[in-house]
Amino acid sequence: MAWIKRRLPNVRTWQVEAVFVALVLSLVAVVSGKGLIEWVGTFAVFFTWMHASVADRLGEGPAAARSGVECAWKLAPYFYAKEVLWCTYFFWLGAWSALAGSALFLGYGVWRKTWREYQSSLPVE
Repeated sequence: MAWIKRRLPNVRTWQVEAVFVALVLSLVAVVSGKGLIEWVGTFAVFFTWMHASVADRLGEGPAAARSGVECAWKLAPYFYAKEVLWCTYFFWLGAWSALAGSALFLGYGVWRKTWREYQSSLPVE
């Protein structure tokens, strides 16, 4: 990584990681010969990686500093992109339990928001 950073000082670590992951996944997709369905899975894995990368970055600092992480805004778009792709992939494969899991992940944010609002409306004992 240091070798790349010396030669390309404006390139961010996450960009190098993303390119590496995309290359590995693309190689697997091409070699597999499975066609379009494999590419849907490839993009699902890629956006899962990107979501995890941002989430990991947010988890690196103390809670007060997390809001200053410049890529934090990408967390939701990556989340929805990966889940829509996973749903497409699982539906296409007929992987119904995995599809149900994706539906649960998609609904989790709404559930947590509703639950937090309910909890805050309860009287303090």
